[in-house]
Amino acid sequence: MALKDGDIITLDYEGRTDGVLFDTTLEKVAKKEDSVVENRVYAPITVVVGDGRLVPGLENDLKKAKVGKTTEVTISPEDAYGPRDTKLIETMSVSKFRRLCPNAKGFVGEEINIEGKVGILANVYGSRVRVDFNPGLAGKELVFKYTVKSTIKKVDEKIKALFNAEYPSDEDFNINVKKGVASINLPERTKFDINWFQAKYRVVAAIRKHTDVTDIEFLEHYEGTKPETKKEDKKKTAKKSSKKSTNKSKK
Repeated sequence: MALKDGDIITLDYEGRTDGVLFDTTLEKVAKKEDSVVENRVYAPITVVVGDGRLVPGLENDLKKAKVGKTTEVTISPEDAYGPRDTKLIETMSVSKFRRLCPNAKGFVGEEINIEGKVGILANVYGSRVRVDFNPGLAGKELVFKYTVKSTIKKVDEKIKALFNAEYPSDEDFNINVKKGVASINLPERTKFDINWFQAKYRVVAAIRKHTDVTDIEFLEHYEGTKPETKKEDKKKTAKKSSKKSTNKSKK
């Protein structure tokens, strides 16, 4: 059965351009290509078909995919990150560049951030530098090899998948859905992570959009501990016991 908009799936993929791997969910592929990203967790990603988070060419091809079958598709720049736009290539003086990017090392190919825009230092010549603000894969033909691992059907599993898509968590956590109300026991890290305060609104929006849940409860659990007995109390107790034993001996 073909996939349709709104289906929630798990997906493994490897993407290449000009034969060079630029991204993958498969650690064995990354190791083979000597392109492992440090601290990255390699695992299938959660995708909502038709949600627009993948490049259009891959998004459209997914709708013809079958669960468990590996598919390869070649995507033109127009259906990927678009053609290169010369208007997004800026030339400036070295002095201006140094003022805007005081911490830049200044080598060709360096990724830099200028006034909130991410770009690549494309060229350095004399007293001028050229910065390219096009997406790194703009103008490139992409080849994706992908496998739809599963479609998620149960509502609690959908909620967990959507939660992890918006706020990745390695911790397991419980979800209970009853009469349209989802109660989510939050992972431990949310108590200390300032990113959670922004992510929770995305989590709520995703769950409401892609499930029939009407209300969402986030539950935090703090384990109780018994108060320690004060040393002074222990000493008083010890003295009272000593007095009682002394009085008994006098009798």
